[in-house]
Amino acid sequence: MKITTLTDNRAQSNKLETEHGLSLYIETDCGQKILYDTGQSDLFMRNAKKLGVELKNVDKVVISHAHYDHVGGLLAFLKINKTAKVYMNATLFDYEYFSLKSGVKKLNGFSTELLEYRDRFVLIDKNTSVDNLWMITDIKHTYKMPKGNSILYRQRQGVEEIDKFEHELILVVDTAKGLCVFTGCAHNGVLNIATTVQSVIPSKKTHCLYGGFHLIDGKEYVEVETTEELTEIANELTKLLPKANFYTGHCTGEKAIEVLSKKMEGKLESFYVGMEITI
Repeated sequence: MKITTLTDNRAQSNKLETEHGLSLYIETDCGQKILYDTGQSDLFMRNAKKLGVELKNVDKVVISHAHYDHVGGLLAFLKINKTAKVYMNATLFDYEYFSLKSGVKKLNGFSTELLEYRDRFVLIDKNTSVDNLWMITDIKHTYKMPKGNSILYRQRQGVEEIDKFEHELILVVDTAKGLCVFTGCAHNGVLNIATTVQSVIPSKKTHCLYGGFHLIDGKEYVEVETTEELTEIANELTKLLPKANFYTGHCTGEKAIEVLSKKMEGKLESFYVGMEITI
């Protein structure tokens, strides 16, 4: 299986563009071509062209959650790819989502134009297996959720409440070496996701975990994880998934990457736009 990062906050080449967002192109062992998230704009399409990725050949799109930095480029993609089905959590349209960062900022990534393509949407309302893939929506909470979630809210019929991230969807790809777990932001908590995957697919071991962990850097407007808490997360990940390799970026802050990398001793690597790995 090959994974190419099309959109991330970071790049190692000035020929490729960056933005706050995530988009991954995945070629599976059985030949499926999957787009996991679409960043916040069509930037992923420009990077794909530079990297030689033909998006017209994508079979499936999988959307991790409703936020604009993961679904903002979907409309542009659907205009150039006429066949791919789009898999997403069935609760994605249930609420308006927003952040209290620097005032109130809407986070919804779905425009009304996208409804013209609703016949291509596949709404997932339970843990589902499709073509050697798992799409997990029912994430069990054994551990705490990221502190950065505390400024993220949802609203329906005028009622505001903290976002419970029921709209999150985790993609799991079954490979010859084991499971590869993809998280958009891991708003439900990377430890909760790891344990949920183990309970849903107990016969398989996790070989890699790839995506954002929402362990953001310290800001004046939100409390974040301490060094001690990050160290505990690293210890638990290593204990839960002793054979796995980890790749993170996007909403995983520099401090978290530094602490996790040091504690996990070569098991964790940060990704960037243009990074290609073969599992």
